[in-house]
Amino acid sequence: MKRVLGLLKIFRRDILVMLLAVFHKDTPGKVRGIMLAALLYFLSPVDILPDTIPFLGLVDDVVVVPAAVYGLMRLLPVHVRQGSEERASYLIRHGTAVVTVASVIVFLWLVLLALGIYALVFR
Repeated sequence: MKRVLGLLKIFRRDILVMLLAVFHKDTPGKVRGIMLAALLYFLSPVDILPDTIPFLGLVDDVVVVPAAVYGLMRLLPVHVRQGSEERASYLIRHGTAVVTVASVIVFLWLVLLALGIYALVFR
């Protein structure tokens, strides 16, 4: 579990940059659509590998979102990417505690969701 959180921490800045870029007016619609689809996949209980499988259930989430972010960063216009990176740096510098608490809450929500689905399916 520590490795999964470590991988997400590595991509935290890039994910934040993409989230900020999604709301920029000059971001192409294709980039917005693919990023939102990747986030919906991450939050969705329907996965390629179900989250109820102890370790493997998280692997697909950890692979899909960073891969989408990495590919989409190249499709962003230069000025949108630079502006989003500046805003992300500011938020990380001044909002580390808020981002950490929000990340923990989302992670706990996902764990509870996975446990609930596991209880429903294997009861």
